[in-house]
Amino acid sequence: MHIRSFANEIIDIGSVDLEIQIERTNRKRTISLQVKNNKLIIKTPRSVSEKTLVDLIKRKQHWINQRAIFNFEEQNLKNREFIDNDKFYFRGDEYRLSLILGRKEAVKIEGSLLLVSYDDDKPIGRENIKRLLEDWYLNQSIKLLKARTEEFAQQMSVQPCGITVKNYKSKWGSCTANNKISYNWRIIMAPDHIIDYLIVHELSHIIELNHSKNFWYQVGNYCKDFQKKRKWLRENGHKLVL
Repeated sequence: MHIRSFANEIIDIGSVDLEIQIERTNRKRTISLQVKNNKLIIKTPRSVSEKTLVDLIKRKQHWINQRAIFNFEEQNLKNREFIDNDKFYFRGDEYRLSLILGRKEAVKIEGSLLLVSYDDDKPIGRENIKRLLEDWYLNQSIKLLKARTEEFAQQMSVQPCGITVKNYKSKWGSCTANNKISYNWRIIMAPDHIIDYLIVHELSHIIELNHSKNFWYQVGNYCKDFQKKRKWLRENGHKLVL
């Protein structure tokens, strides 16, 4: 990685260019890095020198490169046109979009196709197709996640006080102090064993609300290879988008 300049300029990472955005504040005690919208965002205490930040970027080169590639792929997926043969995932399997004229709006899987039928009286634009798919994915997520959560809750001898599915932007799930569990509907695109890991993760928070050693011990009791599944989400989560 060659650093041509610094704040508000560009760093070259392979075939991807990132603008550096530095946010200094007195409220932070540590430095954080984030790659978003083709920018490397650095949040840092005001007292940290530019040399320290440059050295940190060099040490984190591999991570930045990986996140830049993920960000680039995610942006491409978000900008797709929702036309025939676009690729989508459902429970870990790949399907190709097929648009058909029908008497009513509907979405279903048939073989290797994700069929979207649309009413000829309504526009068949990108936003309409995206809306139909989001509604379908959300409904599928609600059914599966609620059923699997109830199964795992019984196995783990815990009782969530509510289960909801939401449109989170930056997390896969949450568990509140009063044991209400929420999931990101996009997890339905992941393989079943990843979905199950997320469910076990959130249910384990009923026992341990933090991410302590005991929390991960609880997760490991019901998901032996949870480290591999965490790694899968870190490396593939950006693909689970519409």
